[in-house]
Amino acid sequence: MKDVKVNDTHCFALIGHTGDGKTSLGEAILHRAGATTSLGIVSEGTSHLSTLPEEKERQSTLTSSVFGFEWSGKHLTLVDTPGDSNFQADGQIALCALDGAILLVSAASGPKVGTQRMWRSCRTLEIPLLAFVNAMDKERSDFPAMVDALKQMGANPVVVTLPFGHASDFKGVIDLLNMNAVTAAGESGIPAEYAEAAADARAQLVEAVAECDDTLLEKYLEEGELTDAEVAQGLVIATRARKMTPVYCGAATAELGVESLMQGVIQLLPSAADREPWKDVNGEPVAADPDAPFAALVFKTVIDRYAGALSVFRVVSGTARSDSNVLNSTRDQRERFGKLQMLRGGEHVEIDSAGPGDVAAVAKLKNTHTGDVLGAEKSAPALRAIAIPQGVISYAISAKSKGDEDKVYASLGRLVEEDPTLHLGREASTGEFLLTGMGELHVRVTMQKLQRLFGVDVELKRPKVPYRETISRRAENVEGKLKKQTGGKGMFGVCYLTVEPKPRGEGIEFVDEIKGGSIPRSLIPAVEKGIYAACEAGPLAGFPVVDVRVHCIDGKHHPVDSNEMAFKLAGSFGLKAAVQQARPVLLEPVMDVEVSIPGPFVGDIMGDLSSRRGRVQSSEAKGSTQVIQAQVPMSEMLEYASQLTSMTGGQGEFHMEFSHYDEAPSHVQEKIIAEAGTAAAEGA
Repeated sequence: MKDVKVNDTHCFALIGHTGDGKTSLGEAILHRAGATTSLGIVSEGTSHLSTLPEEKERQSTLTSSVFGFEWSGKHLTLVDTPGDSNFQADGQIALCALDGAILLVSAASGPKVGTQRMWRSCRTLEIPLLAFVNAMDKERSDFPAMVDALKQMGANPVVVTLPFGHASDFKGVIDLLNMNAVTAAGESGIPAEYAEAAADARAQLVEAVAECDDTLLEKYLEEGELTDAEVAQGLVIATRARKMTPVYCGAATAELGVESLMQGVIQLLPSAADREPWKDVNGEPVAADPDAPFAALVFKTVIDRYAGALSVFRVVSGTARSDSNVLNSTRDQRERFGKLQMLRGGEHVEIDSAGPGDVAAVAKLKNTHTGDVLGAEKSAPALRAIAIPQGVISYAISAKSKGDEDKVYASLGRLVEEDPTLHLGREASTGEFLLTGMGELHVRVTMQKLQRLFGVDVELKRPKVPYRETISRRAENVEGKLKKQTGGKGMFGVCYLTVEPKPRGEGIEFVDEIKGGSIPRSLIPAVEKGIYAACEAGPLAGFPVVDVRVHCIDGKHHPVDSNEMAFKLAGSFGLKAAVQQARPVLLEPVMDVEVSIPGPFVGDIMGDLSSRRGRVQSSEAKGSTQVIQAQVPMSEMLEYASQLTSMTGGQGEFHMEFSHYDEAPSHVQEKIIAEAGTAAAEGA
């Protein structure tokens, strides 16, 4: 693959909000490195990183793109991540396998919700950061304001390069570490008109570095200065310890400021050998040693219509080799590596091996998915698998053409394999197939890919709510009877049932209280079957009946005409009649909801949750984020993702999971029953 040591191997991500120039910066880095022969331009569809038709159409990154390249004798892997909230989970997964990141900030509009979300992800994962203030060649660019905005985020920024010129007059950057100017023409001395500003900024940099280290601070207070080597080393330590965020500036589309930024990547962000050691499931460190047992994390899956699945993994320890056996320790399945590949955007280059810090890919692993851990068959360290974010919005799906059902679900299964934040499942109570994703756009782009790759069209509908029915009082001695005589052998069966409500979630219970042989023992199971069958569709709106105890207390039979079918039907009729007499009610699913928002939105969000019949359980501050816990009926949450985005300007996130069933208010019951009646009449 390359003749580069582990401490010269770096893998990092470009992160931030959509539209701030991550892909353009990636293209500039690759072009300046000589990895590409031309500068890819997103707006012209020539990007080497955004290669999908859907990305070219929207001029936006929709899935993480991996590109391996060389820079100054180092081997680097760049991962360009999506900035739209619908797709950012893909980038959050990738961060789990990388060592550092560059946070993009627009010089004109500043940090946005996507910027803050990915910054928080890096904080959680303890990933060191550099910040790059982009688009300094645009009108309204304001570098000091952007530095201040980063400070407000809590990023503790320290300026490493200053802009040389402004807007249309932007020429390059002033490097405060080397104290020179870097323009398109190369390096030069600092112009006289910038000398004072550069000296002041350099002094602030030195002071900030000194404050992060007691030894340096003591020397700085005594002597008032630090050597260049001490400043550089102090900045390295503070950056990797996440005590500060070095800030660079430039213009990606003009390829200005790129060299200084890449020096920062190599010098300040950790290599595979320098990063904090990976930990196994027991918390023990895993050495980045090419001679150790092989261990790797799969952080991406790429589906090719013809070649199958391509598993992209980052080597943590040991060495991956082509044509070798490995173990998927997450699923306890053996796998066989074929040819290893290095990804360069849309191109794949065959390689013989990959060591710690390298990102490689291998095709057609049978049982391996994103988030899994691969390792040597024996003595591999047991790494923690990557946690996959859960989707927040679901749609009922069906094939537009009836003959395409099997093809639709098989093809969607392959896309779900590629994107683990998608989930395809069947809701048993409604019979619908549901596709769950991170947002409406996420699901709709998936439908576009489905049509492009597999030639099938799908209809999306709002999913049905899986309501339930139950009873609210006891009903005694209710008759269920079948008497049928058609000239020959007839059918006869009678059972008497008593029903009573059970606590929520305890299901249906059948109690046999037959005495004296009023129903033969061999036919009592038929009564039970009929009761369970009748519970599949309740009398109010046709939803399943739950949480009922049914006592079979008496019955009648005929020595000739009684049989299993007769008593099964008698049990069914009796249950339906008993439920009608026991004052049936409609139950609705209630969800546990967690909403994470900036503090200023707390009042509005709480009010909105209350208007959705929600009950707020708690509100807790976690840093600059407020986390609200509430219980809300599922029917009120089906379109909440879009509403939360609208209310918070995209700065809010939420997760929900099923909690319990509760009796629906009378006005809700009346509406659901009326809708069910209309649907039944239309289907008749």
